[in-house]
Amino acid sequence: MLKPFSYYLVGLYIPFGLASGFMLSANSSSTTNYEPRLDKNYVKIVDEVQRPFIYVSTKAKRTVVQLKVECATNSQPDMHGWPFDDEFFNQFFGKRPPQEQQKAKLSLGTGFFVSPDGYILTNYHVVKNAKNIKVSFLDHTENEMPAEFIGGDPKTDVAVIKVNVQDHEYLSFAEDSNLEVGQCVIAAGNPFELTTSITMGVISAKNRNNLQITDVGDFIQTDAAINPGNSGGPLLNLYGEVVGMNTAILSNSGGYMGVGFAIPSSICQNIMYQLKKDGQVRWGYLGVSVQFIDQELGEAFGTSKGALVASVQKGSPADKAGVLTGDVILGVDSKNINTPQELESAVRLKTPGKEIVLRVLREKKEVKLKATIDDRTATELGEGHDARLGITVEPTSQGTLQRYQHTVLDVEGVVVKSIDDNSLLRGKIQIGNVISQINNKKIRSAQDFVAAMKEVENKIATLLVLNQRGQYLFVSLGPDLKTNKK
Repeated sequence: MLKPFSYYLVGLYIPFGLASGFMLSANSSSTTNYEPRLDKNYVKIVDEVQRPFIYVSTKAKRTVVQLKVECATNSQPDMHGWPFDDEFFNQFFGKRPPQEQQKAKLSLGTGFFVSPDGYILTNYHVVKNAKNIKVSFLDHTENEMPAEFIGGDPKTDVAVIKVNVQDHEYLSFAEDSNLEVGQCVIAAGNPFELTTSITMGVISAKNRNNLQITDVGDFIQTDAAINPGNSGGPLLNLYGEVVGMNTAILSNSGGYMGVGFAIPSSICQNIMYQLKKDGQVRWGYLGVSVQFIDQELGEAFGTSKGALVASVQKGSPADKAGVLTGDVILGVDSKNINTPQELESAVRLKTPGKEIVLRVLREKKEVKLKATIDDRTATELGEGHDARLGITVEPTSQGTLQRYQHTVLDVEGVVVKSIDDNSLLRGKIQIGNVISQINNKKIRSAQDFVAAMKEVENKIATLLVLNQRGQYLFVSLGPDLKTNKK
């Protein structure tokens, strides 16, 4: 529950550059009937300064929406914390007591149109586990509309939804690489359910990383006021173009303290296009293990910047390109690499199959290597089949779970894709069920599933399965499991 808050009147801030134009004109010879009036030059300057802010604010009102999200919840009893024992969650909200069922929860957020045919961009954390999504327009010209979940990516906190409209006004993206610190920006959204809220600030910093907000990407820092309810709203330049998506704040109180963070427009576009096309995201993969360069290593390798290659996976794109252990990766294409985190973000956001140029420091001399990015999704999260169980599984994603009509979309495990005719599980589980555990081993990928089944051998196999209604159940198969081979 939010603490009670009060409203305070604050002084008007006047930009330094306009000080010379602010004056009042009056008849200096008169000491009575003093009637101050605005100087014409002052009026003209103020009108010109206000014009872009009014233009952007008006455009935002027509393209930014409020999201009302009814969240689905799990109906299984608490199982000693797993699989919901999330340390990040517990840090902020405390351990949850055992419970049989939670009521549906309503949350609010912001989104904005990115195409004329109804596609809306927002944060993944706003719509994850969404059972129903309603969209309200900030200009109040249209009634509340239902929205369809298209796809979401928790690694970048980007999601796409869609409403049934045509020829709707939308926002275009700017190149975030052209952003300058000190540049004016405008944030639009719905803080504390206050619709049509516009705030102004500047770009405070660029390329903020290691913030533990998302797994991928640098952030834009801004002092434009961002509060709960602003998540998923656009950060706009004075041309009305999206430079970022407002996502998080740094605060001791949970409210605005002058430090907000937005996902850069380049990342938003990359993830948006993949979600619209495939409903999931493919990650670039290079195949190196890298480490930070401290002072001692910097003296030894001749640089304090870059990502030091500790190992190269055999057969990986890096291996094929000729990257060696002990190399220092200084750049990817035109982007300079200062830390291992920057390398990881740069590679992950590359399209699989794309050729990149690595700038490498080897024995204190720079060399350039060409590498073709692989698909991390295909490399790590392929399908798996077990002949004894007689089932084939595939990775979980929001698109996959939604396709199988799951009510809970934020779960880990593997989805049952097909069941063989002679499967021992036929009649016990259904296609679309999620296998989260085998004999107390957590399952997070098809590789985990295959490895866990190899360890079963003659033992009883106990599977923890999630059905489409959000209920967990145990399924046990006896020693005759070993005889069920095709």
